[in-house]
Parts: sequence; C-alpha cells; structure tokens
Amino acid sequence: MIKTIFFRSITPLLAFLLTVIFLSAHSAEAFWVWTPGSKMPVNPKNAPRDTPENQFKWAMDFFNSHDYKRSAEEFKSLVKAFKESDLAPEAQYYAGRSYEELGKYYFAYEEYQKTIENYPFSKRYKEIIERQFNIANIFREKASPKLMDLELNDALGKAVEIYKKIVDNSSFGELADKSLFYAAECYRRSKQYNEAISTYERLINDYPNSPLAAEAKLELAETTYEASLDPDYDQEITDEALQKYEKIAKNTAVPKIASDADKAIMVLKNRKAESVMKIAEFYEKQKKYNSAMVYYKDVVSTYPSTQIAELAKYKITSLEAKVKK
Repeated sequence: MIKTIFFRSITPLLAFLLTVIFLSAHSAEAFWVWTPGSKMPVNPKNAPRDTPENQFKWAMDFFNSHDYKRSAEEFKSLVKAFKESDLAPEAQYYAGRSYEELGKYYFAYEEYQKTIENYPFSKRYKEIIERQFNIANIFREKASPKLMDLELNDALGKAVEIYKKIVDNSSFGELADKSLFYAAECYRRSKQYNEAISTYERLINDYPNSPLAAEAKLELAETTYEASLDPDYDQEITDEALQKYEKIAKNTAVPKIASDADKAIMVLKNRKAESVMKIAEFYEKQKKYNSAMVYYKDVVSTYPSTQIAELAKYKITSLEAKVKK
C-alpha cells in the first residue's frame, strides 16, 4: 500500500524530469550546425548566412539601422566564414566603420589595418589611410592629465602608433609627412625627446620638399633646446640646439622665425655661460684664483652679449686684485 502511494506521487515528477532531459538533449543536438562557408560546426545564433552576399546584406541592414555593435559582429563573421570572397575586403572595412561609429576608435584602427594587410588592393585603401589619420588626430587632441608637466594619457602613445603605421602603409602618400610631424609632436609632449628629434629629422630628410619641412626644422631646434633643459639628458645637447638655431637664423627668410631663433640663441648662450660660471665659482671657492679667472674670461670672450658676461668682468677685476695681494 505504501509502495503504491509512493510510486503514484513520484510518477508526475519523473515524467517532468524526463521531458526536460529529452528536450535538452534535442536542443543540444541542434546547438551546433555545419555551415558551408566556415566548413565547421558553429552555434546557429552566430552562424553566418548561407552565402557571402546574404551575409553582407544581413550585416548592412544592422549598419544602416545604426546597430553598429551587431553590424561589427556580422561583418567580422563574414570575413571569418568567407575570407576568400570578393566581399570580404568590404566587410572588413565596414567592421572598422562600425567601431568608428561606436566611438571605439582604436578597435576601428585595428580593423582598418587588417583590411590593408589582408586586402592590399582594396578600393578603400586611400580612404582607410585618411580614416586612420583622423583617428590618430582624435587621440593626439584628447585632453590628458598631467604630472609635473608630463602628459600621462595613453592616447599620445596610440596616436604615435597610428601615425607611424600610416607612414609604413603609405610612405609616398599625401599624409606621410603630416603623420611624421604629428608623431614627433606627441613624442615631444610626452618628453621622449630623442624619439621626437629623430622623427623630425626623418621628416626633414625624407620629405625635403614638404611644406612642413621648414617648420620641422624650427620644431627640431626647440625640441633639442627643451631636451637640454632636462637634467636627464646630456648637457652637450645644448650645443646641438644652439647650432640648429644659428643655422635657422642664418638661412630663414621669415622674419618671425628669425626673431624666434635669435631669442632661443640668447637663452641657450646664457645657459652655456651659466655652466662655465659655475666652474669658475667652484675654483674661486677653492681659492684657486688663477684657474677661476680662466673660466671667467672664457665667459666674457665666448658669450659677450649675455648678462652673465658683465658679472664675469666684475669677478675678473676682483680676483686680479686678490692675486696681486
């Protein structure tokens, strides 16, 4: 009697469980399907359409309806499933466009770069270079926090990466010189002076006819000067900056550039004079007056137009009196 009651109460539960198991097994069996494009089983939810044409239309419908997240997924799905299709380059391009519309600019840059690398004869090549340049500009112009005048944002690093890739992609293109110029600017803003200097020099040497070449020479001199002020850099770079400015002042036909160069020259000469003065003062403190006078006289003869030269003259007169005593 007890057994009969037990089995009668459990039967509906067992029936329900068996039904769930059966349906689960049935759905699991259909969870993966074979697609002719990918030639491998895929989840139907993520499966591409049966032809690249249908898949492209499917993805474009999402793009045109501004569902860019889904369109990016579907365009990438086409490239993965039908990578040899004539529509694959266009799908790869539109994956980048989708990310750009979403404001995911670095992802967009990466998808555009895949188009260039995998489909170098794409009709979108020139347009992609322009879009990459615009994305780099977005990162370069992005406001960033600072610590002791050093920009901390990763955006400058991304901008440099993209600008350099543009030069690699299209070294003879119309944006190559601009990309080098802005890459150098980003290096300079992040105080990577050696990289900035070499990038300006590359622009000047590789693109001498560029409208930016003359400006790059001035920026190169200013960057070298900034580097000379940084205690982490060799002080000999001050001489290098001085030489660059003197060359600019001598050769430029633009009055403002010449005036700016002259001002920089005066600052650099004062800096050099200060350095020599410190050596002279060191010897003076050691009561080695003759040695000190050698350096004071060097300041007067080498940097006569500086303010420090007047102080050096006074020091020489004072020490000569001490030596006589």
